[in-house]
Amino acid sequence: MKIHTSIATFLLLAALLATASDRPAPGPAMLDAALGGRLSIPLRDLPERAPLEPGEDFRVAEIGRDAHTSHHVVAIRDAETPHRHDRHDLWVVILRGHGTLRLGADTRAVGEGSILYMPRGMVHAFSNASSEPAYAYAVYSPPFDGADRIVE
Repeated sequence: MKIHTSIATFLLLAALLATASDRPAPGPAMLDAALGGRLSIPLRDLPERAPLEPGEDFRVAEIGRDAHTSHHVVAIRDAETPHRHDRHDLWVVILRGHGTLRLGADTRAVGEGSILYMPRGMVHAFSNASSEPAYAYAVYSPPFDGADRIVE
């Protein structure tokens, strides 16, 4: 499977962010993307793009897209229902919170700075173990169509 240059760049930058905590930063960690215009947001501000209302357990807010990807902020209070995307690959960076990720038959602990990849067709589900909502930055390729979510 061919990975688009923009996705490979995303993965490299996310990995650098995850390992940069032991060095002093010249400024805040940023999402800086060219998505039909420049999108530049401090990572600490991304959760404000998907606020959960009282009683709301899950929200996905699109923050941009291009011809090959769509970019989203995901908020989750409790747990996702296990599901898969048959036509989309998914990359996720945990911004706030921690919990477990089911990926296929395996379940692992994940937390802030974790970089997760779910290839199309792979059953996955995040369960939040934080006392507050967990937030993540998610990138779908191709751009998410809103319909490709098959509950297991």
